[in-house]
Amino acid sequence: MHQLRTPADVAAATDDPLINWGAQSLAPGYLYPGGGAWTLDGATAVHSPGLYRRDRILLAGPPEPALKLLAALTADLPGPPIPVAATELVDRMRDLDPRVVDLAIFGWMTTSTPSPRPPTGPRWLTDTELDQADALVRAANPDSWVMPGEPGTRRWAGQFDGDTLISVAGDCWPSPAVGFMAGVATHPDHRGRGASGAVCAFLRDELVAEHGTCALMVYQNNATAIRIYERLGFTYHRMTALELA
Repeated sequence: MHQLRTPADVAAATDDPLINWGAQSLAPGYLYPGGGAWTLDGATAVHSPGLYRRDRILLAGPPEPALKLLAALTADLPGPPIPVAATELVDRMRDLDPRVVDLAIFGWMTTSTPSPRPPTGPRWLTDTELDQADALVRAANPDSWVMPGEPGTRRWAGQFDGDTLISVAGDCWPSPAVGFMAGVATHPDHRGRGASGAVCAFLRDELVAEHGTCALMVYQNNATAIRIYERLGFTYHRMTALELA
């Protein structure tokens, strides 16, 4: 088991966007201490404390060494953190060890392609507009996993109708190689009119330009959101949160 010490080390070991997103825990200035990354026989694991409200172990690679990494880390790390991997990998790990148990399934969506026609209308919000963004997210998406001003947020993009903020999305928890979009919310009176798609397209283009890849998480049963993101060029990947029982 070889330890990786920087996000660049992780990027050299794997091009998997989930793993490279988690590698922000190795970057200087990361919010929570104790992150780490390891590789073994083509598999990679990243421990990301506090990442997007959870302590996580992110896994990728062949199932047998991935399972060995998982067993070693869950034995050594406090908590333990919640492991996450592609559902296909988790299924293959379960074939090797029946202690692998699913906790939840969700979508991880990525794109590295900006729009050939950048959207007009959305823009970055100023600090004085963040209270409006906070009120909109709490009213329109109260179950959001991130709120304006919360640790891990960088910037918020939004679209206005006159003086009224009608749609927002947050630039949150970025790694050097993967930007992350979260906190998408649109006023109920303005849904179905393209505002959310425009804001997400703006944020996608900004994050792809800065990081090379833009990613997001989505509930697997949120078909409307998945369709919007697919129209914006995102590809859906089925992920599983798991444990070793």
